[in-house]
Amino acid sequence: MTACPSASRESLHWRNELSGALVPDDPSPIPVAVTFSLSPEALAQIADVSPRVRLLDYPAAPLAPGEERPAPDRERARQTLAQAEVIFGSHLDPLVLFDSAPNLRWFQVLTAGLDELIAQGILERDFVVTTASGVGAVPIAEYCIGVMVMLEKGLHTTMRDQVEHRWEFGFRGELKGKTCGIVGLGAIGRELARRARAFGMRIVATRRSATPGAHDPDADVLLPFTDLPQLLSESDYVVLCVPLTAETQGMVGAAELALMKPGAAIVNIARAAVVDQEALLSALREERLGGAALDVHDPEPLPPDSPFWDMPNVIVTPHRSGAVYGYLDRAAAFFAANLERYVRGQPLENVVERDRGY
Repeated sequence: MTACPSASRESLHWRNELSGALVPDDPSPIPVAVTFSLSPEALAQIADVSPRVRLLDYPAAPLAPGEERPAPDRERARQTLAQAEVIFGSHLDPLVLFDSAPNLRWFQVLTAGLDELIAQGILERDFVVTTASGVGAVPIAEYCIGVMVMLEKGLHTTMRDQVEHRWEFGFRGELKGKTCGIVGLGAIGRELARRARAFGMRIVATRRSATPGAHDPDADVLLPFTDLPQLLSESDYVVLCVPLTAETQGMVGAAELALMKPGAAIVNIARAAVVDQEALLSALREERLGGAALDVHDPEPLPPDSPFWDMPNVIVTPHRSGAVYGYLDRAAAFFAANLERYVRGQPLENVVERDRGY
């Protein structure tokens, strides 16, 4: 597999002319490989997209959360991938897997993020890459609301009290009237904004494409990415919903945390590297921040000796905000809809742009 800089004119056309047809207008079969286990019903939904779709007999294995999947070491796997025009796979598939797929034209990833593969250079390859962004937006938004309620009501400390059989009465706040700052008004951010408004919260959000003075029906205030300081200074809860890119890595450091209101809280469902972890730890230890809910960590799993585990103002969860029953079937349905667009020569949804990294 060659890298994009030396790619053929045809493959570059497929990458860049996203408003045009992505497949030739002919009746030839479209071989599709699925690299992880799916239910028979989900596989049937994919196969039923078109008579042209031919599901390949790839020796798929169940997904193990957080564990990188091995390269195809069996001859049958390599032979199968050699036929594939389309792969529906995981962000934990190693890049070398794609070396066995010289005819690949499109890779659909199971999740919204594919940081591991981007770091390995997948966007330099000759095929289109799409994500499943939006498939997990609702459960992640519900997670954000859940931990915001926990922090506001002190339920995280109450659970610790229960374990210790300790009765601690105290008054707590309410979300109504508070400001929810959403960094990244994408699919997740929008679902969160709608739910936060139902709690009577004011919504301030940033969006990469927003221009000064822009408006959005799901936000009381919409700001360009460059106006992050305003969002930080106005928000009682700052929720990070951005992808990890060169632009967002380390975007919240000591200076940014110092802009937040005393007692404000931060919720991170993006990636740990978006926040300077040492600066966050310091702000929480000194109680300049009221609390944090962290679903993403560096490294993962979070080591047992990490100080975040035992901090009374921190909620730690194991990167499961989007882990909802039926996720694989939902992702398969999204892929089937995208595959139908592919068959018809229509633009695909969620195409990853190489210059943006998402």
